[in-house]
Amino acid sequence: MKLASFLAMTVLAAGINSAAAQDLVLAINEGVTYQEGGPASERYKPLLQLLSKELKQNVKLQTVDKYAVFEKGLAEGKYDLAFIHPAHIGLQAVKKNGYEGLVTAKGYTDYRARVLVAQNSPLKALPDLRGKKIGVPSVESITTVMFTAALHELRFTDPEKSYTPTRYQDAVPFMIDNGFVDAGVTGSAAVAKAWTAKGGRILAETKPVAIKQFLATKKLSESDREKVKTLLLTLPDSEAGRTALSKIGMTGFVPWNTAVMDEATARLGL
Repeated sequence: MKLASFLAMTVLAAGINSAAAQDLVLAINEGVTYQEGGPASERYKPLLQLLSKELKQNVKLQTVDKYAVFEKGLAEGKYDLAFIHPAHIGLQAVKKNGYEGLVTAKGYTDYRARVLVAQNSPLKALPDLRGKKIGVPSVESITTVMFTAALHELRFTDPEKSYTPTRYQDAVPFMIDNGFVDAGVTGSAAVAKAWTAKGGRILAETKPVAIKQFLATKKLSESDREKVKTLLLTLPDSEAGRTALSKIGMTGFVPWNTAVMDEATARLGL
């Protein structure tokens, strides 16, 4: 009896482990320079329910705060699905790590890094930043990556040496106002608008990149990837979908534009 009970428990445990192994993982990162309200586990619950129903498999959430950890996880194929703010990490995963870009978030397809200077600054264009102190968001943020790529196009050598990083983008104007830097970089349209409203200037803008990308590993069947894509694109068409979108602060998604994204990949040097 003891042997039979042991075998039964072993089979049960194996079955439980097997079921758990069937869970799909949606990894998310919402950026290092912005803060979202409420626990991600609660905000993403409606979307997870819709994805689980569509794929007929439980989809669980994994929040990955550190970009380096997310990048490593994508390189190792640890995530079945990914919703990721920093475009450079998503684009690299599509290029090198066996992921397919499905959609990007509406309202985030024209994301640009803007260079702020004081009204009386002698700086007139990007080349004038040579040798100047520049305030930037986190060095690994997509805003700074885009700005650095723009400087590389102008053949700046090691531009990162002139950076003074700050975690939050709304701290950049403070750095300029107090003379800590000669110019500052932000990707926030709100920060840029407030800067010009009080008399500051926008020295330059980078070319746009679509951020907040939704990816799927190609280990999922083509049929399942298409199901996820269709679900995301049609979320605004149902009450449940609209609820899922509102919980994560999105209005919808647009299809992945391969030509545009490939151009951005090349421009960012990925």
